[in-house]
Amino acid sequence: MDEKLISVIVPVYNVERYLRQCIESITNQSYKNLQIILIDDGSKDNSGKICDEYAEKDKRVEVIHKENTGVSAARNTGLDNAKGEWITFVDADDWVEKNFCEILIKKATENESDCIACGYNKVYCNNTEKNVVLQCYEITGIEFVKDVLYVQNGLGFCHMKLWKKSVIDKVRFEENLKVGEDALFCIQVGENINKFYMLDIPLYNYRINRNSAVRKFDEEYVRKYLNAMILTKERVENQFGKHEEIQKNIYNYIIYHVLLICVNYCCNPNKTTSLFEQKDEIQKVCSIPIFKEAIKKSTNEKLSLTRKITILTLKCKMYFITAIIGRIRQKQL
Repeated sequence: MDEKLISVIVPVYNVERYLRQCIESITNQSYKNLQIILIDDGSKDNSGKICDEYAEKDKRVEVIHKENTGVSAARNTGLDNAKGEWITFVDADDWVEKNFCEILIKKATENESDCIACGYNKVYCNNTEKNVVLQCYEITGIEFVKDVLYVQNGLGFCHMKLWKKSVIDKVRFEENLKVGEDALFCIQVGENINKFYMLDIPLYNYRINRNSAVRKFDEEYVRKYLNAMILTKERVENQFGKHEEIQKNIYNYIIYHVLLICVNYCCNPNKTTSLFEQKDEIQKVCSIPIFKEAIKKSTNEKLSLTRKITILTLKCKMYFITAIIGRIRQKQL
């Protein structure tokens, strides 16, 4: 079989602890025709040196050192330098199975897909794993966008996928966003996809990081998510205004992130606030117009029972109960 070139884009920032495992999982792929682009995004640790070390050993590895401007800008740099007919993204603290590229490109070619995704393993700090696999299915790009807006199925990640370069050539990550940039990218690309294929095999290993932007306490947490939700809603309305299901699902997408704010910001254990103060903070968040609208119009489809119950407390304005649930969730995390 004529091996098409796959460009593997890896944004790197202060991940020396995990970086070798990530890079070696790519250089040791059973599929050999790879362009491996490591973007050192101004790392302060030894990540940059590790990247250079692998570039010296493997001619397929290309390293780009740049000032720190964030993961979206790093991925865009990778896209600007990608030469492959196919493109995949791998986060530098994750790793892929040895046949990740081989299986995905074979299935994508067989099914004439513009994008193919695989299942993945969630890897926690104590090395326990949770397998996340959806059934095999084939859908259109519009249906793909609709499913991306159901956050819990994991389709909103840009990694775990193999993209045909032609469908993402004119799309770039929104560099002003600090959260939600993956899903927005997938939504924008969705318009260009004729056929998307989901493969029921876990080929990607996703490391759960307690210090990720989703979980880490940040005084700017609400503002970051508010900006992301406003921009995503605008893009969805502009691109998919005629698609009723997608328009409906944007509110399910937003409400999911309202829950993240309630748990990871309002009820964060790093905040020395009482339960009553957290209740007041949740009420304040829910009064923000776009969040208030989502609480009212969301349908709670394809969410876990716990999230459905939590959303019900918001719809009924039982913010004290929401705060209790948030505290329980923080202890579980």
